[in-house]
Formats: sequence, structure tokens, C-alpha cells
Amino acid sequence: MSRLVLFILLALAGLALFALELLWGQADLGADQIRQWLTGDPDLKAGAALILGEVRLPRALTAVLAGSGLAVSGLLMQTYFRNPLAGPSVLGITSGASVGVALLMLVMGGPALLFQTLGLAGPLAVALAALVGALGVLVLLLAFLRRLGDQVALLIVGLMLGYLAGSAVSVLEYVADEGALRRYVLWGMGSFAQVGWNALQWLALAWVVGMVLVAVTYRKLDALLLGDAYAQSLGVPVKQTRRLMLVATGILAGVITAFCGPVAFLGLAVPHVGRFLLGTGKHNTLLPASLLLGVVLALGCDLIARVPWSEGSLPLNAVTSMVGAPVVLALVLRGRRLGRLF
Repeated sequence: MSRLVLFILLALAGLALFALELLWGQADLGADQIRQWLTGDPDLKAGAALILGEVRLPRALTAVLAGSGLAVSGLLMQTYFRNPLAGPSVLGITSGASVGVALLMLVMGGPALLFQTLGLAGPLAVALAALVGALGVLVLLLAFLRRLGDQVALLIVGLMLGYLAGSAVSVLEYVADEGALRRYVLWGMGSFAQVGWNALQWLALAWVVGMVLVAVTYRKLDALLLGDAYAQSLGVPVKQTRRLMLVATGILAGVITAFCGPVAFLGLAVPHVGRFLLGTGKHNTLLPASLLLGVVLALGCDLIARVPWSEGSLPLNAVTSMVGAPVVLALVLRGRRLGRLF
């Protein structure tokens, strides 16, 4: 199969799953109602217009942005560390977001009172708290990068920051009341359903900024896989490129985690699927393939999680883990093909 055909098939799969996102749900809506909604037909029932315009369309768009953003940030981290097990969470950015949300939800007074004073409440307050935590970790990482100048040491620092954040969250969970703990646990399960149009605008803005930074650096990423010395001999500004990769990952993973919760496995699994399908690790083709695959897997996992025949939905992270873990295992077992692409 040629790469052009593969890209076309992935794009068509994404469009089909996006359409299913609009069709599939507890409320029975048919293709005719979607056609009426798209054409602005005044005969469309108000309830159907509300479900499509305020619930299903924002959810589908959130899945598109989150899936593609996490997939690209995962690819950046695997290239940055030349490690197939790296992902958006490896630097502790996701853990930093979790600490921000834990402080808001689990601690009485303090951050919650501050946010109330600023007139912030609900999902927007949660997203802002997560973003503050994620960007705080990113600032620390950039400071360590300037001091250490070594990606292996930075990886260790990121892991340690993640452990510290996890221990802080555990302490907060221990002292929290039952209602607050339940809200935090639900946020930690991940969801594309909590993002309305106001929040979606900020998510889209962060996605665009992150992708612009990726576009600036992607031509230099192949050289980094061969080592910093080789990249420098080709005229690649290694330190600047690595710094931009960190910032792009921090913006994409941090903002997506802020609005959707810590979505598991998409950032780790998707680049591996792209390498397997393309048979190459070159970023000029792997990057767009990962973006499209991220969209397809995010929409597919969200459709599975919605379980329209039940009264609720499955946790998104349960579905992404069930899909992502077997995918990585299956690809690893097919002859160590992944390792040769690093």
C-alpha cells in the first residue's frame, strides 16, 4: 500500500468516525436530522439541535484536537529521548496538571477561594488549575535543561517530578472528603465530554500554537535521532530545537490534560502504529500519519466509551488503555521492528 493511499484511508476513517460521533448516542438521531441541522432547517426539533450543536459536535471536535495533539507530543518525546517508551507524561507535565486539579478539588479554601474570588468556577476553573500545574512543571524542566544540558538527566528529572507530584496527590486524596475525592477521581478517568464551546476555543488556540512550534522544528527531528553531534554537524541548532520541542509538548499535553483529564496511552501508542504502517521513522511522513492516527484512535475510543445502550459511559482511560496496550505489545512482538527505527 502506498503512503498516499494510507493517508487517504486514514482521512476517510476519521471523517466516518466523526460522523458516527454525531449519530451515535443515547438519544436516537438519524441522518435526516443531521442533514436538517447542517442545512439550518427550521423544522428540526429544538432538542435535536441542542444535542448536536452543544453536546456531540464539541465532543467530537475535542476528540480530534486531543487525539492529534497527544499523538504529536508523544512522537516529539520519543524523538527527544530516542526512546520508544517515552510519551507526553514522561516529563511529569501530566502529573503537574494533576497536582493543580487536586489542589483545587481536594483542598478546602486556598486555591478554591482564590478562583472563586476571580469569578472562576466549574470546568473552566479545573482547566486553569491543571494548566497552571502543567506549565509550572514545564518551567522547571526548562530551567533544568539550561543547567544540565543532557536529555538523559532531564528524563530522570521528569520522572522524579512525576513521582513527587504523585506523592503530593496521594496525600491530598488521603485528607480529602468523599465528595471531593469522587470528583477528582472522575476527572482522572479522562473525558472529551466536558469541553463546551468556550473551553474549546482555548483548546483550539493552544493546539494551533503547539502545531506551529512543531512545524518550525519537524525538519530537524530526523537529525536528532542520529545524535546531537551529528545534528550539529548538519547545522541543526540542537539546544534551540530541543527547547522548542519541550515547549510544544508542554503546551499540547498540558492544555489537553487541563480540559480532558490525563488521557492515557494515545501519546505512547500512536507513533508506534505510524512507524509500523509506514515502515519508516522519517518525520516528514510519520508526523502527519501520527496526527491522523491520533484523530482516528481518539474518536474510536470515545465511541466505544459512550456505550449508547447503557445509561452512562465507560471511563475514557479504560478504553484507551485497552486499545493502546495490546497495540504496542503486538507491534513489539512482530520482530523488534520498532527498535530499528530509533
